[in-house]
Amino acid sequence: MEHIFISYARADDEPFVEQLHDDLTKHGFDIWWDKQTMQSRGLTFLQELRDAIEGSDRLIAVIGPNAVKSDYVRAEWEHALLFSRGVVPILREGDYSLIPDELSKFHCPDFRRERPYNEALEELLRILAEPVPQLGSILTAVPSLPPHFLHRRDEITRFGDTVLADVQRPTVITSAKQTTALQGMGGIGKSVMAAAFARATETRRAFTDGVIWLTIGQNPDPSSKLLLVGTAFGDDPVNYVDLDAARARLPRVLSDKVCLIVLDDVWNVAHATPFINALGPRCRLLITTRDGSLVTALGAQEYSLDVLTETAALQLLANWCDQDVGSLPTEAVSVASECGNLPLALALCGAMARDGTPWSDILEALEEADLTFIKGNIPNYPYPDVLKALKVSVDALAKENPAAAEHYHKLVVFPADEAVPEVAVLTLWLQTDVLKERDARRLLTTLERKALLRLEGEAHHRLVSMHDLQYDYLRAVVGDLSNLHSQLLEAYQQKCADGWQSGPNDGYFFEHLAYHLVEAGRKDELQRLLFDFEWLQAKLVATNVNSLIADYDFLQEDQQPRLVQGAIRLSAHVLARDKTQFAGQLLGRMQSFRESGIQSMLKQARGWVGDLWLCPLTASLTPSGGTLIRTLEGHTSSVSAVAVTLDGKHAISGSDDNTLRVWDIESGEEIQILEGHTGWVKAVAVTLDGKHVISGSFDNTLRMWDIVSGEEIQTLRGHTDSVEAIAVTLDGKHAISGSDDNTLKVWDIKSGEEIQTLEGHTKWVEAVAVTPDNKYVISGSDDKTLRVWDIESGEEIQTLEGHTNWVTAVAVTPDGKHATSGSRDNTIRVWDIESGEEIQTLVGHTRLVNAIAVTPDGKHAISGSMDKTLKVWDIGSGEEIQTLVGHTSWVNAVAVTPDGKHVISGSMDNILRVWHIKSGEEIQTLEGHTDLVRTVTVTPNGKHAISGSNDKTLRLWDIETGQTIASFSGDGPLHTCAISPDGVTIVAGDTSGRVHFLRLQGVE
Repeated sequence: MEHIFISYARADDEPFVEQLHDDLTKHGFDIWWDKQTMQSRGLTFLQELRDAIEGSDRLIAVIGPNAVKSDYVRAEWEHALLFSRGVVPILREGDYSLIPDELSKFHCPDFRRERPYNEALEELLRILAEPVPQLGSILTAVPSLPPHFLHRRDEITRFGDTVLADVQRPTVITSAKQTTALQGMGGIGKSVMAAAFARATETRRAFTDGVIWLTIGQNPDPSSKLLLVGTAFGDDPVNYVDLDAARARLPRVLSDKVCLIVLDDVWNVAHATPFINALGPRCRLLITTRDGSLVTALGAQEYSLDVLTETAALQLLANWCDQDVGSLPTEAVSVASECGNLPLALALCGAMARDGTPWSDILEALEEADLTFIKGNIPNYPYPDVLKALKVSVDALAKENPAAAEHYHKLVVFPADEAVPEVAVLTLWLQTDVLKERDARRLLTTLERKALLRLEGEAHHRLVSMHDLQYDYLRAVVGDLSNLHSQLLEAYQQKCADGWQSGPNDGYFFEHLAYHLVEAGRKDELQRLLFDFEWLQAKLVATNVNSLIADYDFLQEDQQPRLVQGAIRLSAHVLARDKTQFAGQLLGRMQSFRESGIQSMLKQARGWVGDLWLCPLTASLTPSGGTLIRTLEGHTSSVSAVAVTLDGKHAISGSDDNTLRVWDIESGEEIQILEGHTGWVKAVAVTLDGKHVISGSFDNTLRMWDIVSGEEIQTLRGHTDSVEAIAVTLDGKHAISGSDDNTLKVWDIKSGEEIQTLEGHTKWVEAVAVTPDNKYVISGSDDKTLRVWDIESGEEIQTLEGHTNWVTAVAVTPDGKHATSGSRDNTIRVWDIESGEEIQTLVGHTRLVNAIAVTPDGKHAISGSMDKTLKVWDIGSGEEIQTLVGHTSWVNAVAVTPDGKHVISGSMDNILRVWHIKSGEEIQTLEGHTDLVRTVTVTPNGKHAISGSNDKTLRLWDIETGQTIASFSGDGPLHTCAISPDGVTIVAGDTSGRVHFLRLQGVE
């Protein structure tokens, strides 16, 4: 439904306007008509009218002799020309010469009595049926115009010609033309002018991707400002975790945008430079500043804003005091002169006159204003005219209501250049003064009426702001502010029953507590607070990671806070997406630090009561502190294999850095580095007693190590090419290795002696499995065969032929009777181990089989393939029971729940899927990873799945609901994962060479 505002003079045939209203309403238009919507206009152009016009799609200007004489009607259509999408003039009385020049360019239907009304109405309806031009969105809050906004239409038009030049042309222009600086003295109206331009229809029509407003001030947080721009265009906050990242990212976001960015109140070249450097060819930057030298330094085109003319100044005074210009006394002219024709000063004086202060008294007070206190606190202050008006206004308030003036003074405790939620103001006022909440809200409205502050938004949720000249005045009057900061802290402390972390999330408290502690001289308390995990977690949840990092800037002289800040900064990309990982990230990065504050914080972090979460047992993530990285890194290349001892106490990892590492899972300590291999470690197996680990390497050897001492007990030499696979018999006596030299070897674990060389394969041995009775080993090879060997005699008992491509995987059923193999010929085959007979050929996949799992009862096999499907097979009959279709890329990983009812698959489509094995139904789609899933395992209780991905995360999933319930982010893609028998400890390896030990916290 299109919204239309009707502008008219009541003396120009009001009954006609009523008929027009009714007819347009019947045709489906939503009409704003003052007689129905607002019974009395009052004497001034009310804010309600302005808001209605700005909310309309079009304004219909009913032209007649009285309308063209009316200042109010003119104000309506002038406002519409600036802020409505379209203006349609219609002539009701008089002739076309009456139409104002500004409206003469629009088609004007003739609604005079000589023409049939219905004919004219049809013409109007045709005009209204034409599409309303779309406007660019206002992406961040642009300040509303002041209550008695003075139209400076010619000024805005000239200014627009400067800013909008070549916007619609897809040509590259110089950066000087992309950046315009609106320069002028304080209080002259720069911000109001910029806001009017940003809201104007012509501006929003030109900048189709939107308008962004940022208040900069003297001490901005540059990265947070860049973040606001990026996220306004839908970019991921993770790309703005620090200033360097934000500077690098924003140019890409803005490269194809047609947008206007306004930086209000810029004091420093460095604060504007990142935005200038980020502009796309059709972006424009508008800066407001008092500093002319800054304009030169930026190389921007300058638009200088001068003080109001005497005529405009008197009009503004008249607007504020609800009088016609012609009725102003001569003293008003002198008041405007004393105010230097500056809009802020004029507003203050006009408000006093409206509230009953005689013009002569205002003039006398201005002439006699004593600014000695200002000169003492702010020498050579350049804006005495505004300060005189402020002093006179506040003095008048103090005579009228001393308590109100005292409340106003207290607003100086809040940071300059920020809009403060009214609830924060009320927290201060209601605690320190005997004041009811409704009276406090009414006082805010009164102060706005007196032009002493600005309010934005609706009651109870308004934002309070002041001009920085008003802050200057209050700082000079109040002097030492530390007591006020203490009062505000005391007020908030009464709202924190369980410590600062239990404070109100009111949009101010968590954001500014650190600032007020410093200003109150309580820096030691801030130091303790920034090592209090409960506070840090609460602040992170209430705000964002950049706000948390910024608090540590108050303590840069101390090393410990810098270390914590560095750890949070390293984790910012994770926390920007998932705040529940805060405890895990701190523990993963800081456990090696022994400083008492850090250790106390980590102790709290370990006890964090969230839902299920993954708690690192070691400092396995990149820490803060520079050179300390060396003692914590672990592997320096990809982790290729991980094994856990049966007692769950130790994990052993093998890596492409040629080493193995032994880890104490409970403490997270790296116990041993097992060095000796001269090639990548590709296979690891632990003996059943947990005392020894056997590794296989590209250096053609196996090595046996004592887990406790780290001693290399045996080097098992014999293979002439790399060792690809190792299996240990269940009795712990023998190890069997498979090699690229086409052989298997059987080794006596105790003596290290090579007992047998099993020769027969003609190509690489890729896979090895041992039967549960320890009698046989089954090998799979690139020669397309499996072979069954007698471990004791070394005799080849069976050659299992049938595959037409490499055999990549072998598994033995729990009863030891059957072997299942997967191959690059896209089939799975089931073999009778004793007879060597191929019982079943499980044909169905059309591409390579990547993964196989067997159900605990040995009855079914589930395969995952590059053909994007899983298949469920009956091992006994060889029948394909189900084809599980849903993935859109290769299936890389398969895991079966302990009860044998469900299978979880991971794919290169970044998704895990949970399937019911019997029915083939897809029960859950587990979405969250942003890159391919490489590994999946199921907890022993069958309730949760753990997946590792190239997106550098582990995710813990609730299998029943399909929801991610915890996640952990590493420093590299996570390709391997194992879980201890108790289902609580997880070991994962990533491609950066780190092994992560995680405790599943919150599990019952």
